Amino acid sequence: MGIELFLNDKYKMLKMLYDNQTTILNKKIIPLTQKEISEALGMSKAKVNSLIGELQENEYIAIESRGKYTILARGKLMVEDLKKTEAKLNRCSIKIK
Repeated sequence: MGIELFLNDKYKMLKMLYDNQTTILNKKIIPLTQKEISEALGMSKAKVNSLIGELQENEYIAIESRGKYTILARGKLMVEDLKKTEAKLNRCSIKIK
């Protein structure tokens, strides 16, 4: 059983955005449309729109321009901390087996 069992849709979206960043003019952005995000995550566009609004309200992401997002410091910290936690859990499960 992996950590993904315990993750909610907001984090799944934040991680997906984090993993799909690209650098343009020395700035990291996510150039995905809501349709592309919804297809990748298996969610409706309405759900993606709602989650983007929540992540923006809570200062995890910002909208740079139409269809272009950036991950703010708070969002980056959240993803990186959970990735470290997942790595620790994976090491523990290897020792247990």
